[in-house]
Amino acid sequence: MSETRSPERVAYPWPFFAAMAATLLLFLSFQALFPTLPLYIIAIGGSPADTGLASWTFALAAVLTRPLAGALADRWGCKPVLVLGAVVFGGGPLLYALGSSVPWLLGARAIHGVGMALFTTTYQAFIAELLSPGRYGAGLGLANTASVVTMVAAPPFGEWMARESGFRLLFLALGALGGLGVVATLVLPARVRSSHDAPPSPLSTPQSVRQALREPGVRVGALGMALLGLPFAAFITFLPLLAVARGTGGTGWVFAAYALVSSLVQPAAGHLADRWGTGRMALVGLALVGAAAAGLAWGSSQWELIGLAGLFGAGYGAARAGLDACVQSNAAAASRGSAAAVQYTAHDLLIGLGSWAFGLLASAMGYGVMYATVGGITLLGVVAGGLVFGRRDVTEE
Repeated sequence: MSETRSPERVAYPWPFFAAMAATLLLFLSFQALFPTLPLYIIAIGGSPADTGLASWTFALAAVLTRPLAGALADRWGCKPVLVLGAVVFGGGPLLYALGSSVPWLLGARAIHGVGMALFTTTYQAFIAELLSPGRYGAGLGLANTASVVTMVAAPPFGEWMARESGFRLLFLALGALGGLGVVATLVLPARVRSSHDAPPSPLSTPQSVRQALREPGVRVGALGMALLGLPFAAFITFLPLLAVARGTGGTGWVFAAYALVSSLVQPAAGHLADRWGTGRMALVGLALVGAAAAGLAWGSSQWELIGLAGLFGAGYGAARAGLDACVQSNAAAASRGSAAAVQYTAHDLLIGLGSWAFGLLASAMGYGVMYATVGGITLLGVVAGGLVFGRRDVTEE
């Protein structure tokens, strides 16, 4: 297919929305597994430890794949990697339906994690290619709502489908949703570049990563995403356990509040980041996340948890919008994929390390101390970032 150029006067051309639709479908399929896959592991004879191992297998495969995904997107163009990622990511649930042993499931989780990394890393670069300078915050903020708003509906759908039809039919239905996501990626143009963009990168994976890291804005964005990974790990991993420990009831509405607020905030925060500065927006978002994490140390009712989850969602949405724009507005055109890989590898690594370290802390001292510590670390990072940046937003240089 010949190169396609996006019209200058169109803020968001049709491939932007087609890519969002693909993401929406793929994440509906993926997030419906959040409440159901642990139950399936137990049902096939696994243990709680096997459930944790399955999560680690998925995360490790994703982290190891991201640098390759970014380099391939820079070398081949985004569409081939998006399609490949969609096929593997969307087809992951079908692999679960084909086997009924823990070793098989661990292998399927690894393949599923590879697909997720291929698709999500390249998605950032593809969306950035469609945007004009000065609109990275608004565009990426809107595009990334597609993978967050699905958290409102996907987990309840997964629970209902598993209860009414069983795990096998659930996996087949989720595979069908993933297949629709693949179809949406197939209609995307092969490459969308502006006239000032560079040709595809011929560099190897390590060279592509090194080139991306030469940009100060990419390094700052990666550090910010690493810091954001710590409170996100504590929020996603331990909030259900905190609710059980304090007798506040289920966390379905709590996570729904997070997803809704984050989805609403990201586009608006992106617009502000384009005007006010990406680094400043990221610091504001991280400060809200830190305050919400610290508040969870004392939250004692479901309504308090819902309110704090909303605050966390606002902060996470604002920080992610600022950091995504920071990275892509500073990345060289030929290394957008590798820049996104650096950013999200840092995020994933700190989520994994945070889950492990904060789990040990919670076991030793309780969830209150753990969340207070998470909030303190995040807020100290914000203070350090403010002192380093001063009144200048160095990410805009």
